[in-house]
Amino acid sequence: MPISFKDSKLTFMHPAMTRTVITVIGACFTLVGGIFLLLPGPGLLFILIGLTLLSTQYPWAKRWLRLSQRQLTKSAAWLDNQIRRYRR
Repeated sequence: MPISFKDSKLTFMHPAMTRTVITVIGACFTLVGGIFLLLPGPGLLFILIGLTLLSTQYPWAKRWLRLSQRQLTKSAAWLDNQIRRYRR
C-alpha cells in the first residue's frame, strides 16, 4: 500500500502507531546526529532532520527546531561578515 499524507499524517496507520513510528525515527536521526557531532559526519544535518520529524508531533521539538534555525541563521550571517572582512 503506498504511503500518502493527509493533514500531515500517514493515512494507512492508526494515529498512535503513526506517532510512535515518527518518534522512533526522529529519535534515531537525532541520536545519530549527536554521535556524528563527536565523530566525522553530518551531525547537524541529522539532528535537524530528527528535530523536523519530532516537531510534527511534539511542541518541545518545534521550539528546539526554531531555536536551532535562528542560531544557524546568526552563525551564517557572522561567517558571511568574516569572509567579507577577510576579502578586503
